Order: sequence, then C-alpha cells, then structure tokens
Amino acid sequence: MSDPPPPLSDNGAFDNPSFDHDQEDVIAMRQLPTELPATQTQDLPTRSTSHPSDVELAPHAPEMGKKRTNRHEDDDKGDNGDKSDEEEEEDYSLLTMIPNYIEFKESMHRALPIKEMQQYRHILFSILFGGGFVMYFAAVLIIKTKIEEEWSYWCEADGLLIVLTSLVALGIFYFQVLKRLFGKNLPFSRAFKVHVVANVSRVSSKVPGVLVGLVLLAGALVFVVLDSWNDRVRLQSLLGVATLIAFGFLFSAAPRKVRWRHVGWGMGLQFVLGLVILRWPLGKAVFQCAADKVTTFLAFTDEGSEFVFGKLVSEMEIFAFKVLSVILFFSFCIQILYYWGVMQWVVIKLGWVLQVTVGTTACESVNAAANIFLGQTEAPLLIKPYLPFMTKSELHAVMTGGFATIAGSVLAAYISFGVDPAHLISASVMNAPAALAFSKLFYPETKKSKTSVSDIKMEKGEESSWLHAAMVGVTNAIPLVANIAANLIAFYAFIALCSHVFDWTCRLAGAEEDVCTLENVFGVLFTPLAFVMGVNWSECDQVGKLIGLKIIVNEFMAYEQLSQLIEAGAISKRAETIATYALCGFSNISSIGINLGGFSAMAPDRKADLASVVVRAMIAGSCATFLTACVAGTLLPSTEESFPFNMTSTTELLESTTASCLY
Repeated sequence: MSDPPPPLSDNGAFDNPSFDHDQEDVIAMRQLPTELPATQTQDLPTRSTSHPSDVELAPHAPEMGKKRTNRHEDDDKGDNGDKSDEEEEEDYSLLTMIPNYIEFKESMHRALPIKEMQQYRHILFSILFGGGFVMYFAAVLIIKTKIEEEWSYWCEADGLLIVLTSLVALGIFYFQVLKRLFGKNLPFSRAFKVHVVANVSRVSSKVPGVLVGLVLLAGALVFVVLDSWNDRVRLQSLLGVATLIAFGFLFSAAPRKVRWRHVGWGMGLQFVLGLVILRWPLGKAVFQCAADKVTTFLAFTDEGSEFVFGKLVSEMEIFAFKVLSVILFFSFCIQILYYWGVMQWVVIKLGWVLQVTVGTTACESVNAAANIFLGQTEAPLLIKPYLPFMTKSELHAVMTGGFATIAGSVLAAYISFGVDPAHLISASVMNAPAALAFSKLFYPETKKSKTSVSDIKMEKGEESSWLHAAMVGVTNAIPLVANIAANLIAFYAFIALCSHVFDWTCRLAGAEEDVCTLENVFGVLFTPLAFVMGVNWSECDQVGKLIGLKIIVNEFMAYEQLSQLIEAGAISKRAETIATYALCGFSNISSIGINLGGFSAMAPDRKADLASVVVRAMIAGSCATFLTACVAGTLLPSTEESFPFNMTSTTELLESTTASCLY
C-alpha cells in the first residue's frame, strides 16, 4: 500500500501548487471575511508565483480581484527590479570617472569571451608566477653573493632554496600526477594493486614474521657490538634496552598475548631513526640545520615580547616573559597550519607509515603521529569519535603516546632553555614508535579493533580565515601558559616544603643539614636507571635527580634544572644528551589527572576503563622515553674521538659536497 497523502492545512491553496489563481481567490474570499492588517499578511505562507500582500479580501470580491491582479504584476516587477539591483551592483570604481567607460566595457564584453576567460585565470596566474620564479631561481644560481662565502651553502644560501624548491616540486608532482594516477577506483590504481601490491603481499606472507624479526634483531646486535668494540661504555646502554624490555614483559597485563611484531618493528623504527639522526653525517646535518631553523624561527618571539615587556625580556630575561611567550607565538603559527589543512595531512601520512610498519591500528597510529606535534589531550581530539569503541589496549596505547611525547608548543620553551634543539626534535620523533612498541608490550591487544585508517577523517579548522585561526591559536595558548606558570609556582613551593620537612626529620636524628632533600632521594632511587641508560657512574646521581623531578613534578622543572647544569658545565655532553632524551615526555604524576580528565570528557562511558589503564600508561610512557635514551646512548660515543668515522660538521660536510658537485 502506498503511504497516505499528507494532511492539508487549513488553506489548501498553499499545499497544492496546481491551484490556479482563480481557485485561490475563491478560497481566500470565502475563508477571510475581512482585510488583514499589513503586518499580519507578512507572516502568511507564500508561493513561488504569489506575494504576501496577495491575500486581501473580501466582500467586494470581483473588484478586489482585479485590483489584486494589477497590483500583483506591479509588485512582481518591483521585486524583480530589487533582485536585479542586488545581483548586479553598479560599478563605482575609479575607472568609471573616464568618459564613456561603461559603453567601452560593455562593448569589450560583447566582443571578447570575458566570462569564459575568467574560468582560466588561475592557469594564467600559475604561468606568470611560475615563469617569474624560474627567472628568480636562475638569477640566484648565477649571481655569486657573500652569503655563499660566509654561511653554509645548503642550510643558509642557495642550497636551501634548491631544497625548498625541490620539496614544492615533489608536492606538486604528488598531488597533480601520482594522486590522479593512483587515486581510488582509477584503472591504473587498480592495476597497480592487482599486479604489484598483491604479489608483494603474497611473497611476504610466505616468509615467517618471526624469522624476519630474528634476522633483523641479530643484525642490529652485530652492528652495535662491532660498532662499539673500542667503546665498551656504549654496551652499557644496550643493557638498559634489555632491562626495560624484560621489565615490560614481566609486568605485562597479558604476556602470552604479546605480538612481538609490534615491539620489534617499533624499536626497529626507533633504532633506524637514531642511526639517521645521530650517526649518519648527512642525517645529522639535516636535523642540525632543521634545529637551527626552528631556533631562529622561535627567536622572533623576542621581537613581540620586547615590545610588550621591554627590559624584562631584552636585559633581565625573566622566565615568565621570555620563555613562556614562545608558546603563544608557536600556537599562533600551528593553528594557521591547521586552518590550511597542512598539519592534518602530515599527521594522517605519518599515522599511515606507523600503521604499515609497526602494525598498530589506525587510531593508535594516527594518535602517535599527532603526539609529535600536539599535547596529550589535544592529539586524541583527532580520533575523538572512535574513543567509545576502542579496546582497552588501544586506549592504553593512545594514553601512552601522550605520556611519552611532548607538545610542540612546550618544545619551543625547552629550546629557549638552552637544551640542544636537534636532540629535542629527534627525541620527539623517536618517542612515537617507542611508545607504540612499549604500550603493546605492557598491555597487549586481546580483542579485535573496530576502526581502520579509512574511517578517520581529518577536517580543516572552522575559522573564517587564517587570521581568525591565528587569533584562536593565541587564545587557546593563554590557558596553557597560565597553567604552566601556576604549576611551576605551586610545585616549586611544595618541593621546597617537603624537602625542608624531610631534612628537619633527618637533622633530628643527627644528619647534616641539606643531606635529606627530595632531590637527593630521587638521585639515589634513579641512579641504577641512569647507569643502565649509559651515564657514567659519577654523573648518575645528577641524572637520577632530573628523572625523579620529571616523574614526581614535571619535565618543565627537570629541563630547567638541566639547563642550569649545562650552563654551569657540571655535566658531560654524553650525560646531557641521554638526559635530554630521557626527560622528553609528559609522563609524570600530575599528568595522570590531566589525561584522565581530558579522556573522560571525550568518552564519558569509558571512565572505568580509562581509570584502570591510566597508571600503566604513565609507566609505559616513562619507559618509552627511557628506551629512546638507551638507543641514543648505544649510538652515541663516549668521546668525540671514538666515532668510527669523522662526524663532519654541518658546514664542512655540505660545503664539501657542494664543491665536489658544482666545481
């Protein structure tokens, strides 16, 4: 049976468009005994061929009907005239002051296909812009300047322009060529999947994954042992890797369910990144150049800070005005990138890489990639719709990723402390696969995931313009800055209080003053951990104090203490580097509340599950940062002379490469 027709309203003329005007007039005149006020007629329903003032009425029906028809035509003309005025606004530009300009413009529109030409104006603009840039690029390469003589060629001079141009060209090639050839449901893409991807998958499925993992593990061990044969101190860090893996397995929530592919690939990716960043001269040069650019970029914050705070920044360098201001500027820029969709694209691609290598699920991988740039409660917003459906192991992995990494905004503040930016940036990248590896060791997956990477959609910001997005970024950073300042004040005071009380109790028992402080207790507790990470025994106490401060208070205070040690020359370069990697994460006790509160707001139905895994996630995040520190200690020499090959500086390496290629 067909559905019954919808009920008609009191006035059937407005429900049935087949009524003609005569029928409408009769119905209206029968139903409305008097003329309606002008204000009330505007509230009545309208038809596409009628006007609100058409319903007037009645005892003089014939005359009113005729008058109504005439007035209806006049009003329609008036309405059309108003619409035409709105659609075609009169030209009041400066050119209209020229005599006969309007006639000339109309004749040009009749003679030339102006409207058709406007459709191709972006092509014309691209040709003009591209031609101008090619001429500029050629001029830069031909003209010799002082920049090439004084600064690094590839990091400051013409080489940097070549690198940036190549990256833009690769981006254009990817979006305009590869995406169109390999896009979904295209013949070329289907053929590639059938003949290439399917064959590779068939071959790889025949090779046991355990065998591949054992071969890779044996190769890594042989490389480390041979590479550190004359520098046995580095094997100390290898012992730390084994210790942390054993700790994770012994205290795992489900040791029988551990998938060693996740652990092996995560640590393998971490090891490869360490090789590229710490041992490969070109990789080290690239990261050092990137770190220098980040430092230069963030230094522009001082221009705004000095304008507002004056000598408090330029001369006195007060922490609250110089360091915390960096967070505002960085958030300003990051929000613009989100408005343009750049950050979303980078995050989804990095998440895809982690998924196909480490083997973790889509939500886990995307969140881990986002944690490189975002904070522990901001990154999960990308996967917020899927949090209610995630397994406990996935929730644990997502929270571990937040604990094991730091946000880009506070990364800028740590760089301003004087901590090596190259190691901070590399630690942020290396901690992402380490967090996935250790989380899957500490809380293995026992259920099937309900999401895939195709389900995750990255939407651009809802701001009206990039300037609006920038203002939103600054506004969002204000609570972060206030939170950091307030926590530092409160925790510094609390640590001082606890240290004073603890020291007082010790002095009553006959101990010397300032012996029983919290810093000394932390140093004793975490000295063995600092030792297995590769720190010399004489410096383990100092590094242990830093680790204790990071876990009990936060990494902000720990990095501030590390900067004081660096400035005083009280710590070696190797211990400084290992400590930089070990402290690079939000894994502290106060962050447990932050994570639990943020995730509970995003997935209120999972509060019980979140509370059951949050402490484990904090421990796993700490162990992930310690794993990264161990990998760095394994690859870093104890002295500069013990490198197996000369670690050429950025300038010497790149300039020698340039000279050999160009001359």
